[in-house]
Amino acid sequence: MPDVDFSLAKRVVRPRKGKEHLPLRAVREALGKTQIEVAQAADMPQGDVSRLESRVALGEDLRLSSLIRYARALGGEVEFAIVVDGRRYLLEI
Repeated sequence: MPDVDFSLAKRVVRPRKGKEHLPLRAVREALGKTQIEVAQAADMPQGDVSRLESRVALGEDLRLSSLIRYARALGGEVEFAIVVDGRRYLLEI
């Protein structure tokens, strides 16, 4: 994934423990992409991109395949890990 300038994002959420969590929208904005550009690159309607960003922001369920398409449209990838007692186990998806 290219270097990201998060000053372009409208909102960055910093929860407890000093870890930075970013809404999908903030990542997209930081990369200078519009929903329409992501939708075209992901071969999905712009409304689906909007719903995906909203679902993630609200903590709702979403399809893993949609998240992967979204990440690839941004030039990135999705990683999943399980963290147990501070140790990360990266999952293959």
